[in-house]
Amino acid sequence: MLESLLTQLRGFIDEVAPSPAILARRETLALQRACCGLLMEIARLDSSDMERKRSAVSAAMREQFDIPDEELEAMIANAGLQENRLTSYYRPVALINKRYASEQKIWLIEALWRVAMADGNIDMYEDQLVRKLADLLYVAHSDFILAKLRVQAAATAA
Repeated sequence: MLESLLTQLRGFIDEVAPSPAILARRETLALQRACCGLLMEIARLDSSDMERKRSAVSAAMREQFDIPDEELEAMIANAGLQENRLTSYYRPVALINKRYASEQKIWLIEALWRVAMADGNIDMYEDQLVRKLADLLYVAHSDFILAKLRVQAAATAA
């Protein structure tokens, strides 16, 4: 009984005044969800081969983050739900701009291109969204184009 009460009290204190470790974990989780949400937005645009696109999202998330498989699958499934579609790019983009350095933003643009290219071609709507996100993330146009060319070269070599 006392143990249960103490557990509830700790949970309440962590909600009201979280420790720095809990704050860091929450921010990392928010960043992971932001990246996953943007990657899934690209996957949703041209759903001709959704399984390949989900696989590309999974590979990109594994490359950047150390997430257990079950958590990653749940995150991708959650981001893929119709009701969880992004209605605005402001929150994920603002968080990524706050936390990511230029090289990490370029990695994200390249990952977006890989998801777009997962079905073998880049749809005009996918191109438009990656271009828009690159602008919002303050990625230089040259880096945007180089990322696209790297992904296209890797796809032709494979």
